[in-house]
Amino acid sequence: MSSFEFLPFEISCMIFDYLSVSDLKNASLTCRRWCHIIFSDSYIRRFMLRINLHRSDQSKLAAVKANAASLSSPSRSRLPSSFPCSLYQRCRTAKGKSKCELRQMSLVLRRSCRHYSNITFMCDNRSEFTDNVFNVILNLLRPSGLERVEILKIILSSNLNVLVTILNSAIRNMGRLKSFHLIYDPQRRLQCGDHVRPCVIIESQTITHIELKSVIPEQIQLPKLESLDVSLQPGIAALIQSVSDSLTTLHLHLDCTSANCGEEEIYSLTMDRLKVLKLTRGIMNEFSFPIPVSSNRPGLKLRFFRHLDRLERLILEEKYTAENIFLAICETSRNLTELKIDHLKVVNCTVLDKLSLLENLKILTLPNIYSSHEISFHYVYLPKLEALHLKIFKDSTHSFSKFVNLKRLTIGSYTSQTPELIDVISMHIQQLRELRLFFLDYADVPSRTFRKLTYLGQLHRLELVNGHLRRSVFSRCPPGISKLEQIVFSCCHLDTQHFDGLREKFPRLRDVRFEKCEFVTLMDRSAAQQWGVDEG
Repeated sequence: MSSFEFLPFEISCMIFDYLSVSDLKNASLTCRRWCHIIFSDSYIRRFMLRINLHRSDQSKLAAVKANAASLSSPSRSRLPSSFPCSLYQRCRTAKGKSKCELRQMSLVLRRSCRHYSNITFMCDNRSEFTDNVFNVILNLLRPSGLERVEILKIILSSNLNVLVTILNSAIRNMGRLKSFHLIYDPQRRLQCGDHVRPCVIIESQTITHIELKSVIPEQIQLPKLESLDVSLQPGIAALIQSVSDSLTTLHLHLDCTSANCGEEEIYSLTMDRLKVLKLTRGIMNEFSFPIPVSSNRPGLKLRFFRHLDRLERLILEEKYTAENIFLAICETSRNLTELKIDHLKVVNCTVLDKLSLLENLKILTLPNIYSSHEISFHYVYLPKLEALHLKIFKDSTHSFSKFVNLKRLTIGSYTSQTPELIDVISMHIQQLRELRLFFLDYADVPSRTFRKLTYLGQLHRLELVNGHLRRSVFSRCPPGISKLEQIVFSCCHLDTQHFDGLREKFPRLRDVRFEKCEFVTLMDRSAAQQWGVDEG
């Protein structure tokens, strides 16, 4: 075992692939490293069965891929982990070949001792074989296989009513199914008309999370449902209301392509048990409709938020959030631990004082605060706040520095004001562990910017975004006892990857990353190899 423990992670995973589930459990008890590998997220994903049926424009073929299907015994000849299976072609020879490839995939699934807890099925075009293939896969997994499925994801871009009919009967046999995802291409729905939809009937005693995109079930019986992820469309309010008694998490996509999309009906609902709410609204496109003039949506929305007194997490990714909505949130949802508002419009400069009502708040994200006056956090008391995200805001007094217990800070600043900002942070927020700095203009960052960075003795990670950084930008940092281990340059304009005195200033530095950066000169290949930079 002394030689095995030095093998790379990927090689170890390939060796473990030859073991059955029971042998894997025993192997995980051998040592800590084996246990870490076997129960890591990357290795658990190898137990996912992914079936991809698509027909390209040129070959008009459908492909089926079964990933992570490995044999139970290492003595048997190992078949490849991915099996392309052509299922649609007019000529006999190709059709015979496709059946042969399908039998090859079936053989691997039958011999495998693996039980797949995660199944993903994708189809973007209907063929005479599509429904049969899905039925074959389900039969291969029966009887014990279906009982072990915990996550099932179906992605459709064509109207496959027969497939969905098979699916409806299969869900009832999945005794451990916890998460179900059914995604139907909305652009396809627009082309075919609203009446062309899969006829979905969802009945399960175990499902706790469900994701529905551009699909409304005809019938739904989920007594244990706790989390719902849906897109806004006519009739979705009735669905939410039918499961509101047990619903604690709601993610609603507000990208509606119809004037009568049902958003007012959503805000008319009363969901007193809701603990997590996420509202996402994308960029307006040619399919989107503006709010009608006669709409009562603002009043209904205000009433909606005044009833959410049990919320613990609230994420509003909308074009803008009005001040009265912000006040209703602070006054009603006093149990919040996380609050994110992408675009907050402030008229009264003292409105932020209401944040003090959220005594349990740990994560506050207000990246864009639009106000004609200076904002201030001087009278805001948040004793449990650990993470703060501010990007575009007016605060010349740096009042955010009063949150001395912050562990993570994301903040935006103009280049000329950055040295003073870093000085304030290093003086007042000395327990900071992660700092993410956005540069709001394109001027060169002066070398005096980071002169006091080493005073942050607990800082482990530094990320610089959109900055123009020269070779000597860290030259004025005094060599100290900094615990900085990682520096990330994201979307920066750099003239080199060799910064003067970087290792001397930060002796514990282990990782330097360059993500989507532009270089004035050619990339130094030796530096790329030294820091592990991907030249792409």
